[in-house]
Amino acid sequence: MEEKSKINSVKDTAYLSYSGNKISITTPYHAGFVVQLKAGTTSRRWNPEKKTWSVDVKEREKLLEITGQFFQIAEECETPKSISSAAAVALPKAESSDIASLLKPGAELEIWTDGACSVNPGPGGYGILFKYQGRVWEKSGGFRLTTNNRMELMGVIVALETLPSNSKVKLFSDSQYLVNSITKGWTEGWRARGWIKKGGHAVPNADLWKRLLDLCGRHEIDIQWVKGHNGSPENERCDEMAVAEAGKRNLPEDKGYQPEA
Repeated sequence: MEEKSKINSVKDTAYLSYSGNKISITTPYHAGFVVQLKAGTTSRRWNPEKKTWSVDVKEREKLLEITGQFFQIAEECETPKSISSAAAVALPKAESSDIASLLKPGAELEIWTDGACSVNPGPGGYGILFKYQGRVWEKSGGFRLTTNNRMELMGVIVALETLPSNSKVKLFSDSQYLVNSITKGWTEGWRARGWIKKGGHAVPNADLWKRLLDLCGRHEIDIQWVKGHNGSPENERCDEMAVAEAGKRNLPEDKGYQPEA
């Protein structure tokens, strides 16, 4: 019997917006979130009229950590440059060692991925950032003819192939194509129908989806969508790596790429 992917069910969404030095948070009610927010932040305030919480921007990282435990996060407006710059400085320098040699089965870590194409379809690349015990590792690659969606998938595949079995992964991607296909159960439906959509058409990128679902069955994965180019240093760094790979010469062939009819 085929093993079912060990992916957490889709979370409700928390909406964050910025005004001056305050962050407003709008969420469905969740008792655990309220308890953690009160315990973990000092500047939080409840607005009974708007039914929102607010927190000082200086506590943004703690707020994101707490909120991410209970909700998907959608930041509704551009992160202030002052926050983005401070966060960028805080990102540790990438390690030169191989992260695979340090991890043991059951390891808990964060993974950030991104994909890019200079022309779609065309030369493409992916970037991966691993965060484990306060340290950072990077990985990237590219192909001479591919698509942006394939690079989004390939980044996650390569990242998960690096890990030992039963790893506990918090995975971040700005690709709604990737995140929605998994969290909303579309991929399981495609697989059950032999990789055919309801309309009878073949599922694009089925070769990569098969690999990805097999890998998801080996790990415990909490996949979350993040808004691209919105002040996350991890997301920005993955984008930089993906774009750089797409611009390289003599890239290998993406053997699974097939032009859509």
